[in-house]
Amino acid sequence: MPSTVLNKRKLISEHAAGLSYVDVGGLWGTNGETVTTAFAAGASRVAMADQKELGSFWWRRFAEHCAERGVDDYEEIWVDVCAPDAAQRLGSFDFVHCAGVMYHVPDLVEFVRTLVTVSSRYLLLSSVVMPPEVGPVTFAPDQARLAPILSPENKDAIRSFLEEHNMSADGLTKPAQFLHEDGRARNGPWWWLFSGEFMSRLVSMFGLTVLAEGRTPRGNGYTVFAEKISAS
Repeated sequence: MPSTVLNKRKLISEHAAGLSYVDVGGLWGTNGETVTTAFAAGASRVAMADQKELGSFWWRRFAEHCAERGVDDYEEIWVDVCAPDAAQRLGSFDFVHCAGVMYHVPDLVEFVRTLVTVSSRYLLLSSVVMPPEVGPVTFAPDQARLAPILSPENKDAIRSFLEEHNMSADGLTKPAQFLHEDGRARNGPWWWLFSGEFMSRLVSMFGLTVLAEGRTPRGNGYTVFAEKISAS
């Protein structure tokens, strides 16, 4: 994994001016949201998109959070990024940001495809990632591991690694249901484990040019900053 540390708020501040901007899945906790960062950078339009029902606790807390920072001109979009109509519901934005969601979605390819479809220029994607080796478990650049079908030995090794780094993971460090009773996949558990290089390759697969990539400041995540380059 590259040793570069990437500060995504700096990237947003440097690139969001005059662009429409959406933060996908950044509602929970409010501290990780980037709508206010894009607004301060001079974005022409800013939106928060999340699957939590409009008017619920975290939307109200986000409104308070924005008000505290003098941000009152933003959009609220209620959407499940994993739903078949997610791209249609989101619409189009010049700059799409998503963090802390990728490892929670059952279909990695469809998830990235949706974000790429919504973006007309930039995609900024962050996720918790694994190091190249966790005990006997390897995470190569072309490899992702599906958490619910890990062998007991590999699951034990990954659980120990996560616990040592004070990370809680539904389905790994504590029990979780991956499927509904009818067999449909649930959003929320830790479905996937992969490296930062895997993230970068997956984004590149859709034809985007990676402008920058590296570890998050806290060290347990990875960020990929990519751009759609017009063929003309």
